[in-house]
Amino acid sequence: MHQPRPMDDWLKKYINKYDRWLEQDRIPFSSKVIPVSRSLDSTPVILPSSKVLEYLSQAHSIALTDCACRIHYRRCDNPTEVCLFLDPTADILAQKGKARLVTVETATAQLELADRHGLVHLALCSPDQYPYAICSCCSCCCHDLQLLLNHERTDLVARSGYVAFHDPDICIGCGVCADRCVFGARITADGTPVFDPGQCYGCGLCVSTCPVEAIRMEAQQE
Repeated sequence: MHQPRPMDDWLKKYINKYDRWLEQDRIPFSSKVIPVSRSLDSTPVILPSSKVLEYLSQAHSIALTDCACRIHYRRCDNPTEVCLFLDPTADILAQKGKARLVTVETATAQLELADRHGLVHLALCSPDQYPYAICSCCSCCCHDLQLLLNHERTDLVARSGYVAFHDPDICIGCGVCADRCVFGARITADGTPVFDPGQCYGCGLCVSTCPVEAIRMEAQQE
C-alpha cells in the first residue's frame, strides 16, 4: 500500500485548479478510472465508453509522452512513457515536440506494459467534458491518486462503473490481488483474502493477474 504524504506545492497546484473548476460547475470530477481491457473480455459491454481501447479506436490522433507526475516525483521505477493524449490535444503536443504521434497498436502495447506494472488507467476530461488523455498512474506519484488516497478527495476520481468480485470457492488465497490493489479494496487477513466492494474503483488490475481466474468484473448497481 501507499505511504500517506503531506500536501506539497505540486499537489496544491492541481487541487486549486480542480476546486476552481468544481465551484464553476465546469467538471463533475478530474478523472475516471478505466478498467483494464482484459478484465472485461468475458463481461457484457454495459458502459463501452469506459473501456480504454474504445477511446483509442475512436480517436483520430494519439500521442504518447512521459508521465509528468513520475518525472516530477521519481518515487518508483515504473515506466514513464505511458501517457496518451487524444485528438486535438495530441496534435498540439506533437506539433510542439512534447509528444510523439503513435498508432493504436503502439498505444495498446504501452497500456499492456502499464498493466504489467500495476498502473491504474485514468481518463482525464477537460472542462467541456472531452476525454483528452489516458494516463497510467501509480499511487506514489500520480496527483489525482495522491489526492484521493492521501487527502480524501474522493470527489475528484470517478469509479469505472464496475466492481471486481471474487469467488471464494475458486480463490487460493495467494494474495496477488491484494498486492495489486492501490485502493485498499483487497487485503489478506491470516492468509484469507478480504474484499471491501465499497473501496473498489473497478480498475481490473486484480482480474488480469489472478492465477486461477477467481475474480470477475460486474457492472456496478445504481
